[in-house]
Amino acid sequence: MRHQENTRAGRTPAPAPLATLAALATLALALAGCASKGPQGYGAPSAQQETAAQAQQQLQNAQQATQVDNAQTYLDLITQMQQAGQWYASLAHTEAFEQQYGVNPESRLMRADALRNTGQVEQARQAYLALLQGATTARARRGLGLLYASQGQYGQAVEQLDKARQLNPIDANVLSDLAYAHMLDGRLAAAQMPIMQASQLAPANARVQLNMALFWLASGNQAQASQLLRQLAQPQAKGALPMIDQTSLQTLQAQLTSVRDAVRLRGDSLPAEVGASAGAAVSSAPVLPSVLPPALPPVPTLGTRPEARATEALPETLPAGITRRILLSEPPGAAGAAPASPL
Repeated sequence: MRHQENTRAGRTPAPAPLATLAALATLALALAGCASKGPQGYGAPSAQQETAAQAQQQLQNAQQATQVDNAQTYLDLITQMQQAGQWYASLAHTEAFEQQYGVNPESRLMRADALRNTGQVEQARQAYLALLQGATTARARRGLGLLYASQGQYGQAVEQLDKARQLNPIDANVLSDLAYAHMLDGRLAAAQMPIMQASQLAPANARVQLNMALFWLASGNQAQASQLLRQLAQPQAKGALPMIDQTSLQTLQAQLTSVRDAVRLRGDSLPAEVGASAGAAVSSAPVLPSVLPPALPPVPTLGTRPEARATEALPETLPAGITRRILLSEPPGAAGAAPASPL
């Protein structure tokens, strides 16, 4: 009766209980959510689905970041073998790698390099020829150049190395190889540009810098050669080893003899800017400057035979920091190898 009387009198009814209001609010939110959803079944994921997908992707990324790439690790180990001159072992491991992981361009290049450095000339040539396309072209050209140079075919070596240079004009190793092949062919003028470029592109590369010193000495520029060799004989940082040692200079002496004889046979004209004394380098006996500390023995003068091999003086092991990646004569002492670069 009282409720009816209040209504009749125009009074406002009492507020609804709080539980009832909460239920209505929840229902309103649910309806709003339904209204905001796109059509189902047409590839439009919900917010929950998107969040779950993002979490799954993040988990996969984390798992991939912590996984070890066994194939790449194996290739890295083969690379270390080849850098250490273990060419026969690396050849066996390239075969094992391809049996386990399949053939890929990197393993094929490693196999070709190993074939070349184990004296399997024709097999190496065929392997390089099969790689003259795509991303492997430049390295295959370089491999062919080194292969031809190891056979004394310097014209073909220069042709292949120059093609490798055109594909990668800032590769200091290719430039140094090209200059060295020119020098072995008795063409000092042709060697000047690539060795200058290599020297400035790779000032910390001892082999490149020694080829630069070889060019200066062969050209008769004793002052430039002495300055460079003294720099290389000094440690570059506190506690570091020098970039060259006595063995490096012995190799340099032998190579100077070979290049000097090649220049004489070809009668090549020397670059005019290397110095007025250039002509003396062809007719006089090569003499290396004294650049090493007194504790080391003096540099012996090796024979003047053009065929003298720098590898004759190489020890079984070299000091830490001295690489055994010797241009054109890997491994040291290989039959039919061309004279080694000075490191």
